[in-house]
Amino acid sequence: MKSSLFNFKLLYCINHRDRNFPLDLEVLVHQTDNKNECMEGFLICPDCKSTFPIISGIAVIVKDIIQYASQRSGTFGKWYSTCKSDKMKSYLKDLSTRLVRNSVIENRYEDDGRYFQTYKWLHNDNFESDKFLHLLRWKIKPSDVYRKLTSGIKFEPEGIALDLGCALGLSTLELANKFSFVFGIDSSFSFMVEAKKKSNDAGYTNIEFFVCDILDLPFKSNKFDLIFGLNIVEFVPLEKLLPVVHSLLKPHALFVTTTPYDYNREVVYNPNLDDHTLRIAIENNGFEITIKTRKESFIPWILKINERTYLFYFLDLIEARKISKHKH
Repeated sequence: MKSSLFNFKLLYCINHRDRNFPLDLEVLVHQTDNKNECMEGFLICPDCKSTFPIISGIAVIVKDIIQYASQRSGTFGKWYSTCKSDKMKSYLKDLSTRLVRNSVIENRYEDDGRYFQTYKWLHNDNFESDKFLHLLRWKIKPSDVYRKLTSGIKFEPEGIALDLGCALGLSTLELANKFSFVFGIDSSFSFMVEAKKKSNDAGYTNIEFFVCDILDLPFKSNKFDLIFGLNIVEFVPLEKLLPVVHSLLKPHALFVTTTPYDYNREVVYNPNLDDHTLRIAIENNGFEITIKTRKESFIPWILKINERTYLFYFLDLIEARKISKHKH
C-alpha cells in the first residue's frame, strides 16, 4: 500500500457510519526498493482504535477480520508464514486463537480455490494456443472485453475511479489509463496480490488494490468520478448496492456495470433480474441510463474452467449517470 496516499486522507474507518475519521498508517516493513510502498503494517482509526492489517502490500479493510480469516484457512496460513515483522506475527498469532473452526469456506476466489486459475487465465498473452479459442471462426482474445467495456469512458486526467469486484485487475488497469488514480477492491486477498503484482510489473503508479466489502467501503460520499463494476449484481443485494454507489459518486458521475444474468452459482442474489428490471431498479435509485445502453447488449465473454470446460457468456452493459435526486 502506498504511504503517500495518507497525505490526502482518502481512506476512512468503516466502523464510523459518517466516515469522519481518516485512517492512519503504521509501517512495519517497506518494500526493499521503494520506500513509498508499505508491504506490512496496520491502518489504525485515531478514534476507535480499530486496526486493519496490511499483508504483502494489501490492506484488509473488513469489519470482521476473524470471520474473514476463518473462511480462508489456507490464506491465513500464508499470512503467518510470509510475514516479516514480530509485531505482525504477534497480531496473527493472537488472531489464530480466535478463528472459528469448521467455518463455512468462502475461498473459491483465493489461490487454492476453484476459480482462481480460471480468472488468471484471462492474463494469458498467448490465447492463440488455446485449443477452444483456436476452433472459433472469429478470433476472440478474452481479456479484450475489459478494453471494450472501458473504451467509451471519458478521459478524466484529474478524476478518481473505483473498480468494484475488480478480480485480477484487468479492468482497473484500463481505467488507470483514463484517470489520475484508481482504487480496485475485491473480497479475494489472492486476487489483490496478483493484481498488484501485474500493475507494478506494468509500471502503473496510480492504482491501489485492497480487500474490502463492496457494501462497506472506507470512502466519503461524493468522492468518485466513475464507479465500474463487472458482474457484481449477482453477488450483493441490489437494494443495498445501488444506494452505496449513488452515495459515493460525484453529481452527474457515471456508474458502469455489466451482468450475464447468470445464476448458476453457489451464492446468488437478485435471481429474477433481467435487462428490463435491472434498468428500472437503477433508474429508481437516482440514476439516468445513457441513451446508448438503454437497450440490452450482448458482449461476448469467456472463462476457462479447466482444459475441457469453458463458460461462454453474453454480458449486458449499462452506463448510468447519477442525478441529483431519486425519482421516487
